[in-house]
Amino acid sequence: MNLDALVGQLFMVDFSGPEPSAEVERLIVDGGVGGVTLFVKNVEGPGQVARLTNALQSLAADAGHPPLLVSVDQEGGPVVRLRGTWFPSAMAFGAATDETLAARAAEATARELRATGIHLNFAPVLDVNSSPANPVIGVRSYGEDPARVARLGVGAIAGMQSAGVLATAKHFPGHGDTVLDSHLALPMVSHGRDRLDAVELLPFREAVQAGVSAVMTAHVVYAALDPEQPATLSARIIALLREEWGFGGLVVSDSMQMRAIADRLAPGDAAVQAVGAGVDIVLALGAVETQWEALHAVRAAARGGRIPAGRIQEAAERILAAKRRLGLFDRPRVSEADAVRLAGCPAHLALADRVAAAAATLVAPRDGVVPLPPGPVYVATGLASRETADRLAGALRAAGRPVTTAAWEARGSGQGAIVVPIGAGTREDPSWWDRVREVTRAASQRGPTVVVATDVPYPLAAVDPACACLAVYGADPPSLKAAAGVLAGTVPARGRLPVTVPLPAD
Repeated sequence: MNLDALVGQLFMVDFSGPEPSAEVERLIVDGGVGGVTLFVKNVEGPGQVARLTNALQSLAADAGHPPLLVSVDQEGGPVVRLRGTWFPSAMAFGAATDETLAARAAEATARELRATGIHLNFAPVLDVNSSPANPVIGVRSYGEDPARVARLGVGAIAGMQSAGVLATAKHFPGHGDTVLDSHLALPMVSHGRDRLDAVELLPFREAVQAGVSAVMTAHVVYAALDPEQPATLSARIIALLREEWGFGGLVVSDSMQMRAIADRLAPGDAAVQAVGAGVDIVLALGAVETQWEALHAVRAAARGGRIPAGRIQEAAERILAAKRRLGLFDRPRVSEADAVRLAGCPAHLALADRVAAAAATLVAPRDGVVPLPPGPVYVATGLASRETADRLAGALRAAGRPVTTAAWEARGSGQGAIVVPIGAGTREDPSWWDRVREVTRAASQRGPTVVVATDVPYPLAAVDPACACLAVYGADPPSLKAAAGVLAGTVPARGRLPVTVPLPAD
């Protein structure tokens, strides 16, 4: 392969629609890009995804290019693209504290992904969520304990890779203690190296030792490691992976269209700096013009010597070696029938239910409230989305309870129990906390009340002390089914809070 062809292997692109678009066809055939990543916009069902990935692979093969590496964000919880088996969030696994469950769920996820032609999963998240004000990680993290995050992450990596999908530890060196979202701004972590080694870096270090295939960099500045450049553009931070820890796998950038990068650099300059710093796969997402701009800029920099040819060669060789290990040169296409059979199969759905049940955490039991007393149940809207309230009401009906969904103000006194699902809200907005106090106090004065945290459990700190509190760490179907089971008395709540929530005194 010549230098231009090698550069193409370093690029992973996205596109719109459930079939290959004209734009992505040109990027594959004429641009020689080495991979694509899929989002909800590309997904209608497992059979369709299998047909899509087969069509993409045919484009590459017919053009004489190496097979494509196909990736996805299939974390579970709020971040899923393929709706086969919807596993609970990472924080739910943190509450269940069972690395065997984490490994089994990751293996099941990988089997479904591989059956549809997906080879690289941008999971698990190894960020330690030590800041309740974190606006972007939340339930995507296993929790606030670095050792627990590492243990569960290593379990998930082992399970995923045993089923033939490359796992990705993200977002290195850690996005868990930020108050800014790198999709929107450039965060900074100011902790010293000792703290970073003990908290943020620990799960990534153990993932590397466990043989993780890929590491995704964060668009975050870490003052103690490199006071000027975010990790994605920092040769010093990527050298920590390569030279201090001996990581030989793939270094993948986070999306280069995120504003932490895009507000500061043109697409071409950003891609050149990332590859020069040691990134192997540039996640070039967004407008097709910016994708081409980035590709052309790296090719020009390689031809002109701004990026050494050896840097391009080593990155492309890692990518091609991964494709060989996956068997893509021999069998790039998949069976549509296998995809339909595996995605959302009964055994995997049962496993997701088991995880959710193990995660359910009765934070404040309150005598006589959980299980719910006999009589009608009102699922109150106002602190979570109407969709979440309706899903929880449906799960309670399936558990045999008569349920009405209504605004909390419409609930009359003496007519049964009240269930109040609560989302993450806007944690830095004092009015959100006031709203939580107002709604839960008014509800508890009208009857037995249970507040169900369907996202991070931090808002439970503002709940009226008379309310019982249940945390299930997500609004996905298995988690809401587990919540209904606890409320109906058919599921024991055995989970433990993976983050600190200072509950109000009685």
